[in-house]
Amino acid sequence: MIVSLAANMLVIGMVGGSMWAVRRGGYWDAPVFIERTQRFMRGLPDDRRAAIRGLFAQYRPQLQPHWRDLRASRVALGHLIEGDYTPDALDAALTDMFEKESRARQATRPMIAAVLKQLKPAERRHFLSVYMPYLSEIQGGGDRVAP
Repeated sequence: MIVSLAANMLVIGMVGGSMWAVRRGGYWDAPVFIERTQRFMRGLPDDRRAAIRGLFAQYRPQLQPHWRDLRASRVALGHLIEGDYTPDALDAALTDMFEKESRARQATRPMIAAVLKQLKPAERRHFLSVYMPYLSEIQGGGDRVAP
């Protein structure tokens, strides 16, 4: 019973903390990225983890400005929809956010290429299964059809 209560409190704390952080400008998708990164790293041999962590750390300074801009855009959108807004203002805010999301994703290309270059074929498949699970053909599940 105590273990169940502790597990429930942990889940409530994680959800509540994520909601609190996002409302104050946090990364809305940080828990997903962190969880995926942990899952990816756990799938690597111990001797390979340090090198891959080093690559992530090497690219962090280049990527942080993109993620900060994106966070600011998301916060601005959140403030906009809390009050009265015009359809044009909403369209502009969404366009800004989507463009910043796209730039942030594009900026990760060199890091992803560097990581994939260091990985062995089985590790690359693991990377794709964790970060890009929709690529089912790579994972041997090519019989799925897109809706």
